[in-house]
Amino acid sequence: MASESSMRGAGKPPAAAPERKPHSAGGAASVEITGFPQALYCRMFGDPDTLFIPLLDATREAFALLDRLAAQGEDRAHSVSLCSMHLASSLLRDSQFTLGARGLSPENSYAVDFEAGTLHVVTRLYSAVNRRTAFFKVELAGNIAGGPFAVRDPAQGTVIMQVEEERLRQPNFFSSALPNECVRAQLDQERFGHLQDSPAPDVAGDVRVVLELAGKPVPFILRQKAQGEGWDLLEGRKQEWAGSLPPEIIAHVTVLTAFLRDLFKK
Repeated sequence: MASESSMRGAGKPPAAAPERKPHSAGGAASVEITGFPQALYCRMFGDPDTLFIPLLDATREAFALLDRLAAQGEDRAHSVSLCSMHLASSLLRDSQFTLGARGLSPENSYAVDFEAGTLHVVTRLYSAVNRRTAFFKVELAGNIAGGPFAVRDPAQGTVIMQVEEERLRQPNFFSSALPNECVRAQLDQERFGHLQDSPAPDVAGDVRVVLELAGKPVPFILRQKAQGEGWDLLEGRKQEWAGSLPPEIIAHVTVLTAFLRDLFKK
């Protein structure tokens, strides 16, 4: 892709663009940068297989300016504005990008927020799994500084799965592996039941787990009793009681649930 060298900055060798599959979308894209008055539009090569990683690298390079400007005593709001202008100017070095009005909705849309330190992507995926064909929209959201990206259903706001950055860097990940994994995750959720189903009145919380037994996925529920009086183990489909967790296992579950609460608060 021609834009990779310009977005990575001078003095850095550009990474090879991923090999494009014949069915890869390659459509138009918009990039909206918080604090920058206009959107940037890419006429071609806007699909995530081509644009996501170069944009992430360019965004990360601009984001690094925040620390340098803070060390020089710059105001936070002014530093964020400078980062936004730096990213916009680096993208506009590529002739594929032009300035335009905000609010249009091409196939692929990217949003960079230097104040929050996040990158969001909304795109459409195509998949065919187990004779089930799907064409659906997803949102990826993650921290610019690093870490996994959450894949969400933008209509419901529910998290489908989380993906590590190293997997997002694999060639054709968005047009091959990710769509199929999303569909499989949704099928598993349908088999397992809706996570938003209301628990019993005396239940403080559920942890739902799917384990593979004899080659088949089997759902289980770890259900915390009210006032933290222990945890019950239930068979997932019929929600039949199968036993109570011993104290040494409860200690591990307590650590796990505390970690998950902290993670999703962030």
